[in-house]
Amino acid sequence: MTAGPLATPDNANAADDNAEARVAAVRAFVGRHRRRNWVDWYVAGFALLIVAIYGANFLATPLSRLSHPASHAAATQAAANQAVAGAGLVIGVGIGLLLLAQALGPLALSPADASWLLLTPLRRRAVLRRSALIVALLAAAAGALLGVLGLAMAGPYLRLARSGLPGSWLFLSAVAGAGCCLAGVAAAALAQPGGRGRTVIRAACLTVAVVAVAGALAGRRWSALTLAVTAGFGALSTPAFDAAALTALALAAVTWLLLWRRLASFPASVLRADSARSGRALLAAQFLNFSLLFWIAEDNHWRGRLIRSRAWPGLPPALALAWADWRRLGRRLGPLAVLAGAAALPALLGTALTGKLRPDLIAAALIAGALAAGAQGTTATKRDQDDPALRRLLGVEARQALLARAVLPALLSGCWLALALTVLSATGTLSGWLWPLLGLIAGPGVTAGVLRLARTARINPADRGPDTPLGSTPPWLVSRALSVIVALIGAAPLLAGLLKGEAHATLVIDQCAASVIVLWIYLLAARANM
Repeated sequence: MTAGPLATPDNANAADDNAEARVAAVRAFVGRHRRRNWVDWYVAGFALLIVAIYGANFLATPLSRLSHPASHAAATQAAANQAVAGAGLVIGVGIGLLLLAQALGPLALSPADASWLLLTPLRRRAVLRRSALIVALLAAAAGALLGVLGLAMAGPYLRLARSGLPGSWLFLSAVAGAGCCLAGVAAAALAQPGGRGRTVIRAACLTVAVVAVAGALAGRRWSALTLAVTAGFGALSTPAFDAAALTALALAAVTWLLLWRRLASFPASVLRADSARSGRALLAAQFLNFSLLFWIAEDNHWRGRLIRSRAWPGLPPALALAWADWRRLGRRLGPLAVLAGAAALPALLGTALTGKLRPDLIAAALIAGALAAGAQGTTATKRDQDDPALRRLLGVEARQALLARAVLPALLSGCWLALALTVLSATGTLSGWLWPLLGLIAGPGVTAGVLRLARTARINPADRGPDTPLGSTPPWLVSRALSVIVALIGAAPLLAGLLKGEAHATLVIDQCAASVIVLWIYLLAARANM
């Protein structure tokens, strides 16, 4: 019996080099046989150019605060409100991106790699290296941008010399933001295999976001908080920027070293499940398939859970059929809590980016939030659209079922609009207290768009739509755009009042009539198509 070769460090390094070479050879083989012509690169480059142009135009106003002197900031209360609201919004966006990364993995492979390379004898670390590098680059870019935006919010209150803002402060802010995002993403990847770790990170992120947003909103009412925040901005100096950048880099280095060690034994089952979920989610987002995104979230939540049986409610058949959405909503209050917290976003968007009241941004945020809130009550409506067997088994007509299922989305949309407009009124962004009543009445009008969006047919990328000067328009894009337009028409009086900045009794009557007419016309049109 002969002894095998000793596992010396040189042998281990040689094995690692061979494994990486094998992975590189496999990826090179796949790349050579991948069909990608110049049109694909042209479309990707053109899309990036358009995003860069619009992004630069969008960020020009907040970044211009870096050139304002301290005397200009002290002379305007709007600048102070923007500083506090902008800082809270930057923190909230950073937390939101971290939660999004955690929902998608953050470590995930392409469908081909997850079903092929992951199950081969190749070294796990070599297979995951490219994904980890992409995640690190995205996190660093997003963090650097958020760091610069955070500095821009504090710009008018920084104690600058006559030469202006030092370039080192801008660089150190970008480094600090990139380091914090890198550390957060690495921590989320370390907690990816375990459910408890992901829950702890999610709870910590939500706590920080709630505190930041609450402080940003409170600063509009309590000037002492605004003065404390702006005084803190004024006390910043080069040593403070150095310490922040070094601390962020140290945290990023420690977390990524731990993650690099963890990659060698990362569980394949977790990677397969997360890669499949993130692949479906990215594909659904690419086609604006919100129904599929909602189904992915629901499937991920309810999979493996045992649900207690309940007695069938003693209600009429149509209401009993609609009771399923009420029960599902009562068993899962997490999305409602998130939506309730998101009711503060319109108040932040109103002044955080430009320092001036932006009714168009407020209106867009209100419509998007009302659609998202109403969609939480349309699960059974989507199921009936795909498979009406349960409705037919109970002998319920399609019109009665749709009418009964319109109640919950109307309440959700109306209550969310009322809550968001209450926050806008409480923070002083809107004057008067008729706005919450307007939002509550506008709920049924927005519900027509919510129901139309839920009952939209499944997306077929092969379908061709009407030809335009820009090419063929996909039918699924036209259908979803029409659903948003229906919601805008249902809330037209409310949006008109927002643009004018005033609310009165006549506007309440107009909104009530618009909600009833739009919802009634939609139900009649849906009945004709059933």
